[in-house]
Amino acid sequence: MNWAVTNPLMLAGLVAVGLPLLIHWLTRARPRRIAFPPFKFLVEACAGQQAVNRLRTFILLAIRCLLVAALALLFARPFLKPTGAAANAQPARRVVLLLDASLSMRAVQQGVPLFARAQAEAAEVLRALPSGSEAAVILEGATPHPLLPALSENIPALHDILVKSQPTFENGNPSAALTLAAKMLNGSGTIYIFSDFQKSNWEAVRELPGGLACRLRPATTEAVDNVAITAVHMVPAAPIAGEPAEISCTVFNCSPKPREETVRLELGEFTRETHVTLPPFGTADAAFSVTFSHAGSFAGKVTLEPDNLSEDNTRYLAVNVGKALEIVLVSDADEADWQSSAYYISRALVPSPQAAPGINLVRRRGADLDRGILETADVFCLAAPATLSGEAVEIITRRVNEGARLISFLDGPTAPALMFPALNPPFQLQNTIVSQNGDSVTMSSGKFFGELDAGDFSTLRFHRHFQNHLPDSRAGDALLSFPDGSAALTISTAGRGAMVLVNLPLTPTGGDFIGNPIFPATLHELLRALRRDSSESTVTPGMTWTIDAPTAGEGTVTVTDPNGEKVDVQILSSGRTTRLALPPAKNPGIYSVKQADAIVACAVVNVDPRESDMRPLAVENLKPGEKSAVTVLRGEEEVATGDKAHDLWPQLAAAAVILFAAEMLLLALWRSAQTKPAEAAS
Repeated sequence: MNWAVTNPLMLAGLVAVGLPLLIHWLTRARPRRIAFPPFKFLVEACAGQQAVNRLRTFILLAIRCLLVAALALLFARPFLKPTGAAANAQPARRVVLLLDASLSMRAVQQGVPLFARAQAEAAEVLRALPSGSEAAVILEGATPHPLLPALSENIPALHDILVKSQPTFENGNPSAALTLAAKMLNGSGTIYIFSDFQKSNWEAVRELPGGLACRLRPATTEAVDNVAITAVHMVPAAPIAGEPAEISCTVFNCSPKPREETVRLELGEFTRETHVTLPPFGTADAAFSVTFSHAGSFAGKVTLEPDNLSEDNTRYLAVNVGKALEIVLVSDADEADWQSSAYYISRALVPSPQAAPGINLVRRRGADLDRGILETADVFCLAAPATLSGEAVEIITRRVNEGARLISFLDGPTAPALMFPALNPPFQLQNTIVSQNGDSVTMSSGKFFGELDAGDFSTLRFHRHFQNHLPDSRAGDALLSFPDGSAALTISTAGRGAMVLVNLPLTPTGGDFIGNPIFPATLHELLRALRRDSSESTVTPGMTWTIDAPTAGEGTVTVTDPNGEKVDVQILSSGRTTRLALPPAKNPGIYSVKQADAIVACAVVNVDPRESDMRPLAVENLKPGEKSAVTVLRGEEEVATGDKAHDLWPQLAAAAVILFAAEMLLLALWRSAQTKPAEAAS
């Protein structure tokens, strides 16, 4: 720390330190020579008393000089200022306050939200800044949000905006916020960081900015206990009326003790509850079986009882229930040809209208396909032999990229034409492998869509297949494989849709698969898998996103947020389905798409599950940047003094009072000593 003064001109008052000496010299007694014979006896009698008087006089002069010096320094207002990297903000302070405004800062501890606590301390730092300081405030969310675009000397205005700020529902991105703070300071200044230092976010921070003073202020000293719903899945993702479906949700316990929680589902006509047991810092799944009685768009939520962070105790979901699944089976074989694969595929999918009430199966030859049926189908099943026109290939490719599904059964000379290169298939067909005894297939994973396992396929034999090779990057697409490594069954994403390639013979001469009960089960599991979301919608607050809504006619399409307010949207494409681009979502909840005041679709925004893990990072482990000074402010320590100059005037004022009291005490004792001889003589 370096010593400095606020009012250097007042140091001239130190000259007055000599005044007590001058006064003493001018007022001292002048000796006179008097011839008095018994004088030698007086000298002998007063020798000891004079020595005491001289000592007291010296002490008194020293006290008065120190008192004058203390008063002079008191008016000069000296202080100690930081040195090294911490002095970058002096004498005119350059400060950026980084305030965590992510979802986890909404947590309540001891009746006070963490954000409110950090906000008050950040405002205290602003109020303590000396005149001439420059400051900025950055709210940390999915993207950093500066309250003003640059450092500003208008501290009162910045303070007013700060105290009116609110936490967001977004996931925190501290790395981006620190980068912006360092850019604003441009190598000179101090960064104050007010955060809960949530481990799931701050682990991504490799090091703090270099060349700056960093003051870390944890918003809490204890982890906040929290329980949250982190995911909700619908299987199948797009159910049809009358079809059994399952809604499963994942519940996370962020506390060191096991917990019992009640999970409640509210969706359309359903209101269900179930109970889960959660291990410490672990998860458990809650499942609900539902069957929708009619088609339509349903929106709802899964909830827990409110706790310290109630915002992640609700997770929203939207379900579009269809009337029936429209499947187009394309094959050039006769419908009554029991030697063709299409014959067995159609009967496995729809044994009878009563056995498959949720499926509308339409069979067509390749030459008989028309645009109407191609534009309305949900699933395209192509079974060799089949020859498609260029227009049909173009429409099917576009529809799959838009979200439709394609299943190509590859067996026969026309199979290569059913691969659709524009959809980026995972393999290319090579030569045909024929096995007299039949080859078996192995499952790439232990379960096949959760219903069929490897044992179900172990006894099956296939007498021919196309040899192929999957690159390592597409190895995960294979579900079944032959002994030579060729893929027997793959499922791949294609645009917003999916594509399945079945490299298995489905004829009586090709193997015993079609005569096994596992065959229809496999086809229906494939249909369910094609309508299964690979993951829950990842739309979270702070993200730009799109909505696809089925529309018809010329009515205006509008979107309203969970509060019923209209959202500004941009139409990217229109037609049978309208794609809408939306600005970053602010609030979690259900967003309704309307056309002519009728709801045509619903979409949901949910909080990021990473914000539910409230375990903090050990801030001492954050790596400081090169030539940076890092201080962790804890407990009741005043955050405004992290790199503040330390004033010395309180100590000087106290010293002046003590010196003045010492002078008065010494004078009082001195007078008592002088009167003792007189009192003794009397």
